[in-house]
Amino acid sequence: MKTVLQILPSLRKINGGVERGALDVAKELAERNFKSVIISSGGDMAEKYKYKGVDHHTLQIEKKGLMNYLSSRAKFEKILSEIKPDVVHIRSRWPAFCFSGIIKKKRIPLVTTYHGTYSGNNFFLKKKYNEVMTSGDVTISISKFIDDHIRYFFPNQKSIIKQINRGIDYKYFDANSVSEIRKEKFLSTLNVSERTHIILLPARITGWKGHNVAIDAVKILCEKDPKLNFVLVMVGSENNKEKFTKRLKKKISKLNIVDRVIFCGNITDMPAVYSVADIVLSTSVEPEAFGRVSAEASAMSKPIIATNHGGSREIIENNVTGWLIEPKNPEELANKIVDVLNLDQKNKDIIGRNAQRKIKEKFSLKQMLNQTLQVYEELIERKKNTDN
Repeated sequence: MKTVLQILPSLRKINGGVERGALDVAKELAERNFKSVIISSGGDMAEKYKYKGVDHHTLQIEKKGLMNYLSSRAKFEKILSEIKPDVVHIRSRWPAFCFSGIIKKKRIPLVTTYHGTYSGNNFFLKKKYNEVMTSGDVTISISKFIDDHIRYFFPNQKSIIKQINRGIDYKYFDANSVSEIRKEKFLSTLNVSERTHIILLPARITGWKGHNVAIDAVKILCEKDPKLNFVLVMVGSENNKEKFTKRLKKKISKLNIVDRVIFCGNITDMPAVYSVADIVLSTSVEPEAFGRVSAEASAMSKPIIATNHGGSREIIENNVTGWLIEPKNPEELANKIVDVLNLDQKNKDIIGRNAQRKIKEKFSLKQMLNQTLQVYEELIERKKNTDN
């Protein structure tokens, strides 16, 4: 039985893209009769697919520093000798920095996934640190945007880059599969009237996701049309950003829009959340590496307004599968929200169908899994031929 080991910092985030991708691949490996193993610092999702045969080894690789570097390397070597993987797949810089040398020394095929833009490439040391994500036999780029980014900053690594778009499980993100009970369960937490328009912002509570822009747009909407019945619903974890959340709440209070904004925290049943939204927002002020929110909303045939940069532009075609606005522009966002709310249902349905079709054709989970496992198989075969 072939063994694939995936390594990532933790499995704490319920809706994180890195975590979701690792678990989707782990499950698929187990179902295709691979030995599927994960190393992380643990978390609520660590045992999610244990019943499928996915093994998890806990190693504290979230925290950086010299002592943790030394201790984790020693523990990793021990785990590696037990697992004896045919392929190792690393999904984050710190584990790659700690372990890629060990993996290469043991001549184990190594895959890395470049999940973000990883800032600091204008500084030599930071660029060298970022470069560890191109240290494998194959570097997977998660979108054309990220593919272009790697090729620009690390042109010598072009030959090892493989673009595999992130995939959405459109059977899971299916509006028709969400029962009324699931919808009502979420709606009951909001305590809003049936006729209230729900503007959804599903994103981690952090500065670059554009919560400030959305809040400013709420204020503009209230001033332009005080009778417009709507709420902005923010769904996402604080991710150790409690101070930022407090600043947002203080701003909301100062703008006198407390009754227009609802913080929901992390919610597991995201299809139910999307299903009750009238509009979904992706207001990131920095480019999204992929644009998972845009893709999930599109799979649900929901009207999506996203900022015009990064991976979101590969998913959203303006006025065809959704709407693109300029980053950091609350006035344009507010105007676009009104435009979409006023759009007749026939046109909304057309755009929704276009969006769903694009996800199925270009961003399906099955495509991502097939292409990723093909990379593993090719590396295993290459190693076998080399050894012979």
